[in-house]
Amino acid sequence: MRHYQDRLAALPLWGGSVAIEAMTGGLTNRNLLITARMGRFVARIADDNAAHDIDRAAEQAATRAAAECGLGPELVWAEPGLMILRYVDGKTLRSVDLAGAAKLRRSLALLGRVRREMPARYDGARRDRSPIALLTGYAKRLAAEPNRWQQAIDRYRPLIERLRARLELLPSGFAHNDVHGDNIIDDGERLWLLDWEYAGYGQPLVDLASLVNNAGLRDEAIEIGLADWLGHAPTHSEGEDFAAMRLAAAMRDLFWGYAQDGLVADQPGKLDDYISINEGRVNAAAALI
Repeated sequence: MRHYQDRLAALPLWGGSVAIEAMTGGLTNRNLLITARMGRFVARIADDNAAHDIDRAAEQAATRAAAECGLGPELVWAEPGLMILRYVDGKTLRSVDLAGAAKLRRSLALLGRVRREMPARYDGARRDRSPIALLTGYAKRLAAEPNRWQQAIDRYRPLIERLRARLELLPSGFAHNDVHGDNIIDDGERLWLLDWEYAGYGQPLVDLASLVNNAGLRDEAIEIGLADWLGHAPTHSEGEDFAAMRLAAAMRDLFWGYAQDGLVADQPGKLDDYISINEGRVNAAAALI
């Protein structure tokens, strides 16, 4: 902690002394709150992450683009392994917030701006970040190193191929790829979308699927969300496409848990509850396709 404090305090940004304290969260990065004369800021410290195929240069490019679009907070400093962002004072969204039509539509508008505005601003690596690419990447990494999830991954391979045949026909574009209430902040006037470490070119529909899955939205809210996304009432085929994407999003979250537990965690088992929840989501979603 002292090393980070000294590093941050020495940056030519503050015009005086600063107070630095740890923030909660951040399984793939360390977050620190900086209080300076001109306001509060968040330091996001992280290196590339092989287990989750996170490229921090691409994350910085997405974070900068989001700030330029007004989707995310201002990026005031960036160097390898470190970003300084202006602190957003607000509340993250809960499932009960997203179950209400008003907050849901505001969140949908935020995601719509991601797919419309980010491609023109993003200047990072143009890698395939589609759900199928992420799933096959996780499967390959988990198969390559000893861990307790290799048999589980093998069981899901046929399902990945079923999804591939359907999802490869869906529109491509820019996606955030990690949409849940903890990454959306309401400051009382507007919503902000945070944490762009998985963002890139893929299939934007996965962002709606993630929002629906993580908020536990039900029939009416799902219908509102998909109709809003498409701009019209979904056809039967479009409903089936979305069901497939919801399954892909659930599998991606599950595979993230497998990789974090099997390839990163120093004490395997800490994520068992998370993994169990997502196994349940995958089973429920698979029953609908």
